[in-house]
Amino acid sequence: MEAVEDKVELIASGQAVAIIPFGPRAGFRPDLTTIPLHGVEPGHVVLATRAGDRSRLVAAFRKSARDCLTGPGPMAAP
Repeated sequence: MEAVEDKVELIASGQAVAIIPFGPRAGFRPDLTTIPLHGVEPGHVVLATRAGDRSRLVAAFRKSARDCLTGPGPMAAP
């Protein structure tokens, strides 16, 4: 199973649960809900790209990720 939609279908059918990152849920299915997990250590997010990649799209995504992600620890510079 590779598509997110397939995973969401399993959750909606009651066959699975998922732990997803905290953030806006705009557009999330109205028949599903999210419940915050308290007492759970935060996860770490890493952005990996090819060494020396000069793509404008990759640079824009890196900037967007840096702007959106917060928490302890610096994000590695390009």
